[in-house]
Amino acid sequence: MLHTLFRRNLALMVGVVLAGQALAGLLVTTLVIRPQVIRIAEVTADMLSAVDDAMMGMAPARRAALVAQINAGGRMELRPQSHPPSDGLRAPTMIERQYLIALASRLRHDEILIWRTDGPGRLWFLLQLGGDPYWISISAPRERGAVASLVVASIIAFIVSVAGGLGLQYTIDRPLRRLAAELDDYHADGTAAPLAIEGPAEIAAVAQALNRMTGRLAEAEAERAVMLAGVSHDLRTPLTRLRLCLEMLAGQDPDLEATASRQVDRIEDMLGQFLSFARGFADEPCQPTDVVALARAAIADAGADTGLDSVSLDAPETLVHPLRAQATRRAIANLVGNALRHGKAPVGVRITHDGSALRVSVHDAGQGFDPAAAQTMLRPFARGDSARSGDGTGLGLAITQRAALAQGGRVEFHRDPGEFSAVLILPDQA
Repeated sequence: MLHTLFRRNLALMVGVVLAGQALAGLLVTTLVIRPQVIRIAEVTADMLSAVDDAMMGMAPARRAALVAQINAGGRMELRPQSHPPSDGLRAPTMIERQYLIALASRLRHDEILIWRTDGPGRLWFLLQLGGDPYWISISAPRERGAVASLVVASIIAFIVSVAGGLGLQYTIDRPLRRLAAELDDYHADGTAAPLAIEGPAEIAAVAQALNRMTGRLAEAEAERAVMLAGVSHDLRTPLTRLRLCLEMLAGQDPDLEATASRQVDRIEDMLGQFLSFARGFADEPCQPTDVVALARAAIADAGADTGLDSVSLDAPETLVHPLRAQATRRAIANLVGNALRHGKAPVGVRITHDGSALRVSVHDAGQGFDPAAAQTMLRPFARGDSARSGDGTGLGLAITQRAALAQGGRVEFHRDPGEFSAVLILPDQA
């Protein structure tokens, strides 16, 4: 439930505010309201004692006149026990209950006074005055008193505190979300823009540290690309000389010549993979391209050793899409080559356009690998179990991924019963 920083901070903030409000209410009740209630109870007790003394031994006529005079004053009302107030079915408030307890203590009653309420909501209690029982009502604190005001003030303070806390949390949450989004867009080739340095100092420090880290990663990637390009370039000269020597030895040992020629071809293919990975595809312009013709050329590139007829093509007659042509051709060729070397016949290419993106699916009847391991397989030099004993470089899927990213696309893998497919998805805005 509280898995996000926002929810945790919100729960903590609400808990702290509620605890603070409860503590403030307790302090106000103990230090302000209770002493006031006790003071009012003491004044009331003194006033009732004076009335009790005045009514003691007083003639009924004079007592009735005194009661009428007291009722006319408006601060106290007396009724004989024979005329009880109508019950208003209301329990006394906390202040009224404290008032009755304090008053009973001052009047030396062992228990709380007997009380009733009337229709208007006034509180009445039964007490002996001048030897006779009377229902007495005094204008004590109730209704919208201190407690009600405290509750209203607490609610307002709670709303203001939560609103302010939410605003503070938003100022923290927004740069964190932007930081996460920018990290998702990061690419190891160094083409991603630096992270924005904004928000609180701590978040800005994290962004600066990540910028330094990504800079070091980009430098390491660039150094590796330069190394691969340099090695590939330097090896081409002796490889060319080796091929020339094989041609000069033609006819002496056909089997040995064929074996050596195949090994030279494989080395050249590996060097081509190294160069493609090192150069990348970001600099290639994007332009309208005949996708079907490009796919046929890619199939021919991948199927040079096995024959074009071994790969079927399911595509519209004509389909033009904005592409980086060389990057896309190399990506499709790599996917087809993987299917031919590590998959199971039949191998096919299916090209569709769903209105928002171009989808090139290369499928075969093999088991493939678990799609959950796709991120691992897309890394440079990663090789699946079926390819560990082969002569590949482990760069084919990495180059395909780089070609897709250069066009704002992605590579997906799907394993269905009897079929494994690798899908190159290129959006229209590429």
